[in-house]
Amino acid sequence: MKIAVAGFQHETNSFAGTVATRADFERPGGWPPYCAGEEMQRIISGAGTPASGAMAAAVQAGAQALPLAWCIGLPSGPVEDAAFEDIAGDICTRFRDALGQGADALYLDLHGAMATPSWPDAEGELLARLRRIAPKPFPIAASFDLHGNISEPMVRDCTLLDCYRTYPHTDLKETGARVMNRLVALLRSDPAPAIAYRAVPYLASINDQCTFVEPTRGLLARARALEEDARIACISQFFGFPLADIPDCGPSIMVQGSDPQAVEAAADAMLAAWLEAEPHFASTLLPASDAVAQAMERASAAGAGPVVIADTQDNPGGGGTGDTTGMLQALIDAGARGAVLVHIADAEACTAAHRAGEGGSIDRAIGAGLSGRYCDPVDGPWTVVKLGSGDFVGVGPMYRDNPISLGPVALLERDGVRVIVAPRKMQASEPGLLLHLGLEPERLPILVVKSSVHFRGAYQDMARAILPAIAPGAVEADLSRLPYRHAMRKPARPLSPQPKRSNA
Repeated sequence: MKIAVAGFQHETNSFAGTVATRADFERPGGWPPYCAGEEMQRIISGAGTPASGAMAAAVQAGAQALPLAWCIGLPSGPVEDAAFEDIAGDICTRFRDALGQGADALYLDLHGAMATPSWPDAEGELLARLRRIAPKPFPIAASFDLHGNISEPMVRDCTLLDCYRTYPHTDLKETGARVMNRLVALLRSDPAPAIAYRAVPYLASINDQCTFVEPTRGLLARARALEEDARIACISQFFGFPLADIPDCGPSIMVQGSDPQAVEAAADAMLAAWLEAEPHFASTLLPASDAVAQAMERASAAGAGPVVIADTQDNPGGGGTGDTTGMLQALIDAGARGAVLVHIADAEACTAAHRAGEGGSIDRAIGAGLSGRYCDPVDGPWTVVKLGSGDFVGVGPMYRDNPISLGPVALLERDGVRVIVAPRKMQASEPGLLLHLGLEPERLPILVVKSSVHFRGAYQDMARAILPAIAPGAVEADLSRLPYRHAMRKPARPLSPQPKRSNA
């Protein structure tokens, strides 16, 4: 068996005010660079991605993986049409070549929430192009992110599909392997599965989607119970990415199996469970000043581990710019000595810090380079506490073993509050950057992370308390505040009113 393998991932936040260019797929923070052919085989095999799990499973099954091209761009506003055409065109050309080499099937590592100005359902368009190259019954299998906004065209052009079962995403390689194993079984003898698709008629904030807690934990348990029926091969629950203003934005359910009637019945049962769960998608988030006050109180009490504050509305993993300063200003205003914020993307501050050297000082404001509509830069002077190359290896459950290169980084301090600055953004779900700069996260009194949920993978057990908080940023937690124009579904419920600019 010869199985072609490709990947193209992006999560699009329609309200972020940014775009993703071709260059954004070259060296994304925390993930492997754009790679193709033999180079892809070498790079992806050592990374924690679905494609790496899929290729390893193919080899274990005695199949030959034919690497086409793979890339990921950090979440942002829409992908430029030119970038999509360039990358999709490369994958399609290499797929034609793989068919000439006798490829028996295609595996795709996709996200499911990518949009461009011309293609709001970008993965649906990519799948349609690939399907025109290799019409049915040629097998095309795809793994998706749990946050995929899955359209009926995507389902139509896939032979089989699945998504992550965890958020924080700790099962990327396992998901790729699971899809590849099903694809290999199909090539050997299994028939193509019957597929039932159900769209859930509401949107759920990403803060409510953590699989550690209800209601999502219960929904996953319900699916596992239904999968005990031998006629049900797979139940995939897509929680959706609600910041994509596209018609197919929102959760969906995919049930696959050998018996069409059983598959339809299971899909109906899961949809009923989601409808019942709607009132429970109801996070409570603290304004920045309240979160800092509570963190200082808890950190002063007896106990071990940091109090972790999630700066959820500047989550780079949701399209945030990674440079808002609302939480940093709140720490300074409250005199939260010993607190550390990781991290603010500010290339000029990094350059100045490295020029000044450790122990030196930089008298400049930091942050808000791309987020001026939400906040102001925070004035110095800043003491340069520690410098680093920004090259390290992931140690957390999501980025483990991934080589990470952010460029020259620095740990700065003002009034006892410390902040890491880096030239590029990256979601703060990875302790490796703290360790790289000589910080032991478990010994910090207060740790502020620019993340919504992924940070829990590394810090859930370490933290003495976790406080999700809101300071102004592009990753809006209260979906009722967003000016949707194209999304067909409405938020599950509004949150309480939140403050305006916290450091204006």
